[in-house]
Amino acid sequence: MASCRITSSPRCPTTVTSDPEAFAAQDYDYLIVGAGAGGITVATRLAEDGRVKVGLIEAGALHLEANVGQALGNPLYDWGFVTIPQPGAGGRSVTLPRGKMVGGSTGINNMAWTRASKDEYDSWEQFGPGNGWNWRGIVPFMKRSTKVFPNQTGLPVVSSESFSPRYEGFSGPVMASFNSWYSDVFSPYVEAVNSSGIPLNVNSDDGSTTGLINCRGDVDHNTGTRSYAAPAYHRIYNALPNFHILVNAQVTRVILERLADLDSYAAVGVEFFSSNNSYTATVRKEVILSAGAIQTPQLLELSGIGNSSILRSVGIKPLITLPEVGENMQDHLFALAQYQLKPGILTFDALRINMTIASQQSAIYSQNRSGMLSGTDSAVAFLPLDLYLQSGPINSLKKKFNSIWAKSSSSKLTRTQYEIQSKWLEQGIVPQAEIAMWSRGVTPLANESYISILSGVLHPLSRGSVHIHSNDPLAPPTIDPGWLTADFDILVILETLKFVMNIATLEPLSSLIDSLVLPPASLKNDTALIQYIRETVTSASHPMGTVAMAPQLMGGVVDNSLIVYGTTNLRVCDASIIPNGIGTHIQSTIYAIGEKVGQLTPCSVG
Repeated sequence: MASCRITSSPRCPTTVTSDPEAFAAQDYDYLIVGAGAGGITVATRLAEDGRVKVGLIEAGALHLEANVGQALGNPLYDWGFVTIPQPGAGGRSVTLPRGKMVGGSTGINNMAWTRASKDEYDSWEQFGPGNGWNWRGIVPFMKRSTKVFPNQTGLPVVSSESFSPRYEGFSGPVMASFNSWYSDVFSPYVEAVNSSGIPLNVNSDDGSTTGLINCRGDVDHNTGTRSYAAPAYHRIYNALPNFHILVNAQVTRVILERLADLDSYAAVGVEFFSSNNSYTATVRKEVILSAGAIQTPQLLELSGIGNSSILRSVGIKPLITLPEVGENMQDHLFALAQYQLKPGILTFDALRINMTIASQQSAIYSQNRSGMLSGTDSAVAFLPLDLYLQSGPINSLKKKFNSIWAKSSSSKLTRTQYEIQSKWLEQGIVPQAEIAMWSRGVTPLANESYISILSGVLHPLSRGSVHIHSNDPLAPPTIDPGWLTADFDILVILETLKFVMNIATLEPLSSLIDSLVLPPASLKNDTALIQYIRETVTSASHPMGTVAMAPQLMGGVVDNSLIVYGTTNLRVCDASIIPNGIGTHIQSTIYAIGEKVGQLTPCSVG
């Protein structure tokens, strides 16, 4: 989705080490596992209290210097997880990129900086959390993590001209800005989308996300570089002598100690693997898991927390029975429409096919950090069904949704989610689909330029899971996202894909298009298009919900302070805690969760 270069500070923080023995020799008040958006944020904020010592353990390295896309699939930076075969997705096993570095997936993602709607964050209250887990409670932490760039010039009409201090942050670590360069297809695409009935939304950060947005990217507008978690928080944590980061070390379990006077456990440390050896680090106050929606449930299970049947099946003694650990996995899925453009239309493909333009843009970037190499694709639309579909398809989708969830034998947690989703469908306000334009080809031919448009479902009915299949702590977990197991999901994608293909027939966009590439023009009916979707659908890499924040009797794994049930001081801080999926690009929300956890009242071990 982007071509922005990824760079970082040339000087490593003095708190960073790759020496496992030196790290393990120290005593910590807080140990954080995983240095992604949630982990590095909470660790940095805790370490701002100079009275405590904070340790952060990351399996990857510190810095990444590569263009977007080059890190994906590279085992140095990407865990390279793969799902088990998905019957709903053509029987395919699909890769799930996850960042393996300080900064986590913020170092390899597509940099879209968006929020979900007010209604979506407010829905978290229906899972009984309290403690400010709603729109009003999370916006201050979104602001605290962010620095937006006001007064950018040369922006298209779809961009916001107002920056309200009520909703925007102006001094946070992560920089978010609009592009300094737009492709030749951007404005024609915007006009075509508008003519299809989708309005502009120039202030989508205010809690209403419906419409077409020129979304910001987490890019430092002054330098034209990716502002991901590692360099963003670097200027804070580099000055904190009480903050120690261990890189190239994989945590393998949390060490739990039974409390004699309580029916619970305390986390007293973690085991980790580095340099072909196992080590132990101890903690006085808290262990905080920020390993993400894939690896946080894996670590809980390896530590004896989860479904007792699963644990016993792999030879792990159950310590705390929480059956929903690893369940409730949600994700966003997208299908692709791709069009070959007529000659002479400038898009990001020019960097691939025109060496003269590539050289010119490199010079521009070197001179003033602007141009194509500082840009991202940013035309995103969030769509309630009522905004883009006729009553017939809408009623059919509602009927399909209700017929599926009414027969569901799912947990109370999932049933509560379905009740909320059903209400959203009836109200017709919360976006159910997303379309995103890329001004480049996903499956390009040499010397050709393209426009690609993604059609995605934001609130699927399908649920998946992540579980260990071995007591080998270094073995990847079994990932079964359950994609398209509910027909409602694929029908939303189908209707959205057809809507997108109609947009391509509208002026002034249609005059720029030479031919349809994907889906093949020979696919003439819904049955054929559904098969195409199943065979090509991809993940947006937004896994969430596998360690849900909800009452334990509902199926929750963590409480409203994100403390794991059955423990006094084991906390979670990442996308796995999200109790009800949000329809957005999730990184800005995860930063906010990290900022919020950094201000929660610390626990202490008696």
